[in-house]
Amino acid sequence: MIAGLDKLVAPANGGFVSGRYEVAGMTLYVSNGTALWPGFALRLGRPSELTRITLRPAP
Repeated sequence: MIAGLDKLVAPANGGFVSGRYEVAGMTLYVSNGTALWPGFALRLGRPSELTRITLRPAP
């Protein structure tokens, strides 16, 4: 994601751009991505990430 472009993308994506969101009692996580692509990287001003999510049963 190019810095500043998130404000243009957000309305078309329900306001979800990057990070953790609470939606109807559930968690939605939108990753910045790994920036691994055989072409050129389209990520300026945003760090790439590998996300690890651990699921645990509710207490």
